[in-house]
Amino acid sequence: MRRLRNDLPYTFRPPKPRAWFRPLGLFANRFYLQRKFAVTRLDDSGFDKVKELSRAGHAVLLAPNHADHSDPHVMTELVARYGMRSHFMAAREVFEISKLGSFALESMGVFSVDRDGPDLSAIKTAITLLEKSSDPLVIYPEGEIYHHHERLDPLHEGVASILLKAAARMKDGKEAFLVPVGIRFLHDPAVEASFCDRLSALEDRIGWTPRPAMPLDERIVRLGTGLLGLKEMEHTGETGRGRIQERLASLCDALLSIAEGRHGRDAKSVTAPERVRGQRYRIRKRLLDAEKPPTASERNDLLDDLDRVFTALQAHSYIGDYFLAEHTLDRRAETIMKLEEDLLGFPNYPAPRTARVIAGEPIPVSKMLVAEELPAKGGAAALTALLEERLGGLLV
Repeated sequence: MRRLRNDLPYTFRPPKPRAWFRPLGLFANRFYLQRKFAVTRLDDSGFDKVKELSRAGHAVLLAPNHADHSDPHVMTELVARYGMRSHFMAAREVFEISKLGSFALESMGVFSVDRDGPDLSAIKTAITLLEKSSDPLVIYPEGEIYHHHERLDPLHEGVASILLKAAARMKDGKEAFLVPVGIRFLHDPAVEASFCDRLSALEDRIGWTPRPAMPLDERIVRLGTGLLGLKEMEHTGETGRGRIQERLASLCDALLSIAEGRHGRDAKSVTAPERVRGQRYRIRKRLLDAEKPPTASERNDLLDDLDRVFTALQAHSYIGDYFLAEHTLDRRAETIMKLEEDLLGFPNYPAPRTARVIAGEPIPVSKMLVAEELPAKGGAAALTALLEERLGGLLV
């Protein structure tokens, strides 16, 4: 995950689809997909059902896992492949990179969301689109890019909550469907030839002498463990002991506890991502307090806390036994890409990749509400659990 600016005032960016821009946008999307992200092939299944539901005028919310920066480009291309238009909910930070980029996103039907606060504009926009349009709406329920395609991170309940609210407003036979979408990236064997030099660049980045003669898997674990030790020393003054997963969890909790000790904690925030979002919201609220602006010293402390919270999320995003459990080509490639993003700012894509995308069986939310299989109020948790089960099954 990239460290994007989140200490700026937020301005909601609504979707502004422009018919004249769409061909240009789709062309640019394919260019980025192939040239920047090296996704040269898309294998898909299950999207015929999505097309049928959309053509019948129903509301369709596509909920993919989010493990790669190319995911939105993959989904845009697939939806267009089946003759549909799409809307996307995207993190506010991607709109803040450039004005031209923001214009392009809005023109392709993308709208912003502030992930760290109650963004009512984004929620209302999503509900309205589902209520009044049959174009698929794409929302990533994990919320962050985690770079482990074969495992899900805990899903946020926001996706289910939005669809349930939209379903309650639908009339004239229109129904709401939630479609889990599993995305996996398969790497061409040629990528293996790049591993040695890429690891050397990463070792050099942290001041280590590259060890190209060391066995590959041992080298990856050594580098990851070394980076963890550096972060532990930076934030706690000592390196941890024990299993990697335990050390990652301990570092994440320690950093969040420091921030929570200063800014308070929402009792409902249980998981690490929930605690991170809560802290980012509180810290940014104080940073942007116009009535009582923070002093220069306090501002520096607040920005330090944002860095701590970001590092906590980084620690959470590494699954300690993910690579250790299976040293497959894809997991090697994913792990190196993740290390590159954290050390160099963005991963490399030196060899072709295939995106395998499966649209699962649509979940008939409207019918489940009528049959009282989901409660009209409080059903988000149950629907999220069902989505997580279905989505996880698509990644196997």
